[in-house]
Amino acid sequence: MSEDPTSRMDLYRLYLATAEKVSDRRALANTWMLSVNSAIVGFYGYLAAGKTPLGEPGGGIWLLAIPAAGILVCLAWAALLASYSKLNGAKFKVLQEIEEGLPFPVFRREQEVYRAAGRRSLSSVERLVPWCFAGLYGVLLVAAAAIAAR
Repeated sequence: MSEDPTSRMDLYRLYLATAEKVSDRRALANTWMLSVNSAIVGFYGYLAAGKTPLGEPGGGIWLLAIPAAGILVCLAWAALLASYSKLNGAKFKVLQEIEEGLPFPVFRREQEVYRAAGRRSLSSVERLVPWCFAGLYGVLLVAAAAIAAR
């Protein structure tokens, strides 16, 4: 890599912009998945309230199928989050490598301060959301199966 500080800074800015784009896409993916899960829960509530036009026999199968589909959506969401987390992690490692030739390593220092404060990474908290929905779907699935077995 060139030792020219200006070109290093230009590379840093360009690469930082790509990291920000990944974070923006990740936020949009989370918004979309949250919307999908909200729609699934809402539809389940609608059917569970007996508003299904399919009648009781047809409606009962949906009360099993919808939570199962919700669990699959949550698994996909969790995989997507893991992928974005790995990509962001790699980008920030590269940014820290570029920082080594700059006057102050802001991302390395931020990480040190954040960890010293005992904070968990946002991605570790973010990863809990699909598992919470999956847990809800599991409870709904077990409840629907118990009702169907009666």
